[in-house]
Amino acid sequence: MAILRKACQNCTTSKRKCVVQLPKCTRCAQRGLECTYDLEPLKVPIVQTRKLPNMAFNNSLVCDGAGYCVIRSVNLHPPNIDPAICGTGNEDNLELMRLGYQSVPELLLSGRPALFVHPKLQLHGECNYLAAVMKARPDNLNYELFEHLAQLDVKQIPIIESLTGLQALLVFGSFLFPIQRLDPQAFLPIIYEWAQALLASAQTRMPPAQSSWQAWLFGESVRRTIIMAYGLGMALSSFKYGYCMHWLFMESLPFDERVGLWMATSPQAWIAAAGAKNGEDVGEKLISLHEFGKRAAGAGRDFREDTFLALLSYAHNG
Repeated sequence: MAILRKACQNCTTSKRKCVVQLPKCTRCAQRGLECTYDLEPLKVPIVQTRKLPNMAFNNSLVCDGAGYCVIRSVNLHPPNIDPAICGTGNEDNLELMRLGYQSVPELLLSGRPALFVHPKLQLHGECNYLAAVMKARPDNLNYELFEHLAQLDVKQIPIIESLTGLQALLVFGSFLFPIQRLDPQAFLPIIYEWAQALLASAQTRMPPAQSSWQAWLFGESVRRTIIMAYGLGMALSSFKYGYCMHWLFMESLPFDERVGLWMATSPQAWIAAAGAKNGEDVGEKLISLHEFGKRAAGAGRDFREDTFLALLSYAHNG
């Protein structure tokens, strides 16, 4: 095959190696992107690209949102290696599910804060799925509720239902995938749709009349749930297909890294963990996953049983 004169526009913009072929280069074919070349090829016959899994989930937020471009120019890896590519069948991804998502029901039943669900968050409303989350076990999964959530129009439901519904989907999905009752290609678009809707509505649909502690708990619950939605998506897609589509967007997502705040089970303990005088002084001190990973690298930090911070540090740095 003759050689094209230059890389495609997407690879050039992302400063990635372009494996040139038509109708799409390898990288664009993996992402389901439009692939265009600025210059015409020199006598290049049209070749058939190998059939790839459908990884393009019409995720306009990931492609166009400001967060997607925050660190796209940061050189984290050698220029000839795409950091989103990994080996299929990596058992570490299943271990991530076991240690993180599958621990949520047991921790909640014992009254302790879990990965992205806090037992002290006060959620008022009929559509609250946390009771189902607390009952979730490999041999006791509510498949009817799972199907119900999968069919809901998440853009039309209250934010509390969006939050707890997505939390339920994450826990159920972590149990269903290892026992081969879940097809990632069908499940991942649902997860991303819920996460996008929750992210888009969180700023404008916060529950009213909350205390400082409850407002912080709600905001951090939303942030952690969105991050772990993309985390589960990446674990499933990399295990099945060997590709983490949303790693760059996930790196830009924010959360509060202050150790001890999430593990507090009273307003007084929360204020003390922040080193503040009162609840109004605690505020929010957010950091992106990318910056958190850089700070946590090789630091040997004590996360005080906060599984979320520990897993993010492990997943980011090994």
